[in-house]
Amino acid sequence: MSRKIIVFGVGPFSRMVCSLFADSGADAVVRTAHQRFIPQDEQGDLPFVPFEALAQSHPPHEYEVFVALEHARQNAARAEIAETARQQGYRLASYVSPSAQLGAGVVIGEHSLVLEGVIAQYGVQIGDNVIVGAKCFFGQGTEVGKNAYFGSAVFVDRYAKIGSHCTMGSQVRIAESVNVPAWSYLRAFEDVRASSTEPVFVHEALRAAARIVDRRLAVEK
Repeated sequence: MSRKIIVFGVGPFSRMVCSLFADSGADAVVRTAHQRFIPQDEQGDLPFVPFEALAQSHPPHEYEVFVALEHARQNAARAEIAETARQQGYRLASYVSPSAQLGAGVVIGEHSLVLEGVIAQYGVQIGDNVIVGAKCFFGQGTEVGKNAYFGSAVFVDRYAKIGSHCTMGSQVRIAESVNVPAWSYLRAFEDVRASSTEPVFVHEALRAAARIVDRRLAVEK
């Protein structure tokens, strides 16, 4: 079935997503963003359509939407825009790299992006609106909540549970059966070996007061 994809976002990440969908054989790829954020000098071959007027020029019954934001406001920004598109009648697109290795019983939720070299073993469950960077590993029975973000080469050992709205920097390591609570933010290269009940945390070595930020309360400017 032919696909027509609208990609929301500006900058390098959104350009990469446009390329991925184009290479996957989509019949058309269109770029969109809120009018005030469309840069005059944005690179790329595809022109922008303002999000505010999108439904008039690109009918919802003909197009799917993917929101190519990374982890702004702990992934809440991506979730909110996706929900707005859904309410307008658009289907939400997903992309799974052909090089991803998905075991039996793996479930990947709606509006997710799984990049090259990802391995998800038997029974892995990944929620809606999740971005998984290249070469991530999810061990058997891992559970990931919705609205999460994983940088490149994150290692999640078997039976771990990652809550919703979590952000994992590149090469984070989560030990077997560890529970990571919702809204957690882990910087690149962190090594988590024990479960936590705190809603927002980083490694103990980074717990100076100035380094702890509750990204649920952050406001985009």
